[in-house]
Order: sequence, then structure tokens, then C-alpha cells
Amino acid sequence: MTAAATNPKVEQIRLSVQQSSADIVQFIEGPLSALDPLQLYVEPAKDEWSIMQNLAHILEFMPYWSREIAKLVANPGQNFGRTMQQEARLRFIEEHKRDTLPQILAAFPASYAQLEEVLGTLTDDDLALTGLHPKYGEKPLEWFINEFVCQRLKDHMEQLQACVAALR
Repeated sequence: MTAAATNPKVEQIRLSVQQSSADIVQFIEGPLSALDPLQLYVEPAKDEWSIMQNLAHILEFMPYWSREIAKLVANPGQNFGRTMQQEARLRFIEEHKRDTLPQILAAFPASYAQLEEVLGTLTDDDLALTGLHPKYGEKPLEWFINEFVCQRLKDHMEQLQACVAALR
């Protein structure tokens, strides 16, 4: 029996992450690479991230959540996740908001691979393990992954598309 057959929920998560990651890379290599490079650093509106800030955040959150997922599976019930004001999150975005597309493309495979590696170790039973989030309280791992990984990848892809549209 295959892993997909024995862990269909995990396989669905992995496919969602794989598709979103491929979409982001394709968007970087296509529409983003066609932009004037200076446009990558323009904030489309007050208090909205530039294209590069969005890309930096994606690079940062895939390894972050892979580490959090692994820690929760090893020790269910623990504190899990972060708020948007977490210092390391904000510092990474600040340090990488001036990166170039080639730098992002070079870093993307390792960032994605870390997440894929951890997701590949999960079972559907693991998805029922709970953690305690500082804002959302106690939730199962499946909720965390769907909310903070699968949906966030899709959300950031939409933000990138909106940034490009706003620049036109």
C-alpha cells in the first residue's frame, strides 16, 4: 500500500504545497522576471508589502513551519506557532527585502525542501495532534498546516499577482 493510500490527508497537503510552490516559482520566472527590477521593491499601497518582501516572507515561513511541525509531532500539546510580530520573522523580511530574483530563486528549493521533508514524515494520525497557539488557542496540527502553510502559500501568490496588477 502506498503512503498516499495510507495517509490521504497528508498527501493532499503535500500536493497543495507542491502546487503552490511550483506556481510561485513559475510566477517568479515569468511575470516577475519581466518587470523592471526596481518594481520588485515598490510597496503597492501604504502598509502593503512589496513583491520582494512577500517573496522573502515565503522563503522564511516554509522552514519556520517545518520546524514547528516537527517539534509538535515530537512533543504534542506544546506551544506552537507565533504572531505576526515575531522578531525573527520581521528581521528576516527586513534583511531580504532587497534581494534579487536570482537570489530568491536560488534559495527557494532549499526552503521548500525543508518543508517537504517534514511533511513527508507525517501520518494522518499526526494531523490530530494538538498545539497551543498564542492567538488561536488549542488546535490540531491539520488546522495549523492548512491555515499557516497551505492557505498562506495561496494567499501570498494572490498578493504577488495583486502587486503586479497594481504596478501596471
